[in-house]
Amino acid sequence: MWLLIIVLLNIVPGFDKTTVLNTFATPEECQTERNRIGFEMAAAYPYDRDFVIACQLNPKHSS
Repeated sequence: MWLLIIVLLNIVPGFDKTTVLNTFATPEECQTERNRIGFEMAAAYPYDRDFVIACQLNPKHSS
């Protein structure tokens, strides 16, 4: 299982540094959604670069 996550690069009181946005069965599905969200976030917040949208293999399901 793959996790689509957002990682905040700056500390924001009241927010976790890493948040799971969604889960996917394959890395390809996750990457497609990561690209879509990444492009939308870049368009909406063109000068904010204090977050990363990424796909990560769920460590609980890595076998």
